[in-house]
Amino acid sequence: EIYRCDWSSDVCSSDLLWRFARPYRWQLLIGFLLTLASTAATLVPPYLTIPLMDDVLIPFQNGQQIDASYVMLLLGGLLGAGLLAWGLGWARTWLLALVSERIAADLRTSAFDHLLGLSLDYFGAKRTGDLMARIGSETDRLSVFLSLHALDFLTDVLMLGMTSVILFSINPWLA
Repeated sequence: EIYRCDWSSDVCSSDLLWRFARPYRWQLLIGFLLTLASTAATLVPPYLTIPLMDDVLIPFQNGQQIDASYVMLLLGGLLGAGLLAWGLGWARTWLLALVSERIAADLRTSAFDHLLGLSLDYFGAKRTGDLMARIGSETDRLSVFLSLHALDFLTDVLMLGMTSVILFSINPWLA
């Protein structure tokens, strides 16, 4: 069943991948929400840096008295945003790496079950060790792609979009 698809077709391979990802759709949704939240937490510091510059550093440079509690509040906010972004990013990476490993294991199991159903004539022409090594290496590549590369791409796209929104909201002409 796994090899009935034309592997040159992107639609077919994405449908095939979705078939293995469907049981983990809620974990994938949580992973997407964690990606969104960690990206948003990463973009909080510009909003805290603006008052830090305008209300603290520039007046301090001009010799004005600065409220220390306000400075501590802004610096605490920067630290909190950094820790929140780190924690959410770690949770996202852990969850999506776990899901991608499970998808790869399901794919590996399905491919192995398919191999068990093949005739002995098929194995007469192929070396079994090569088949098993290829199944293992290809599913490992898929797992790495899902847990690292696809995740990084999604995070970068979200970061670019959200940064653009922030830049335009702060100053459209400067953006």
